[in-house]
Amino acid sequence: MPKKTGLRFWRRFCRNRDGVAAVEFALLLPVMLITYTGMVDVVQLVMVNRKVTQLTSALSDLTARVQSVSSTDVQNIFNAARSILMPYDSDKVTMVIASVVIDPAGVAKVCWSEPRDGTAPARGTSITIPDTYRVPGTSVIMARASYEYTPIVGYVLTKSFTLGDSPIYARPRNGVAGGTNNIEQVVRTGTNPCPLYN
Repeated sequence: MPKKTGLRFWRRFCRNRDGVAAVEFALLLPVMLITYTGMVDVVQLVMVNRKVTQLTSALSDLTARVQSVSSTDVQNIFNAARSILMPYDSDKVTMVIASVVIDPAGVAKVCWSEPRDGTAPARGTSITIPDTYRVPGTSVIMARASYEYTPIVGYVLTKSFTLGDSPIYARPRNGVAGGTNNIEQVVRTGTNPCPLYN
């Protein structure tokens, strides 16, 4: 190939813009795919976290509406609250409902508690609750739920996350006055009202 022809070919090659879009797309494709897969996992994580908060609120709200609950009633509340997680896997959630009574000295203790796939504080255990709920001579229903979220794609978010696990409180709306100080509370069937912890 003569030198002139080679130079002409090189100039024509440099001016040619055919395929520029394809090259740019090929360069951007990996970045776009990483961004997309990361967004899928982050959006799913945010949606599950929101549903766990709604589930925890439903646990405390449903329990605070009644005067007394049996073990069967509590299991029914757990089952009803689990439906909030749909379409996510409800087998990954752990739940706890507890009635907390604040005595006249302002000490908060668990009157009764019930777990679902987790652990619950024992009766008579002192716990810390926010000052807004720690009113002497009252009670609250405390609910806590947590969810083990595993990323769907797992390329950007590579580990599991525990979502929720923050308690939500509700005052009894229809409680029964009981215990040594006649504190209004949701009574557990077959259990003495508090602050009589025996």
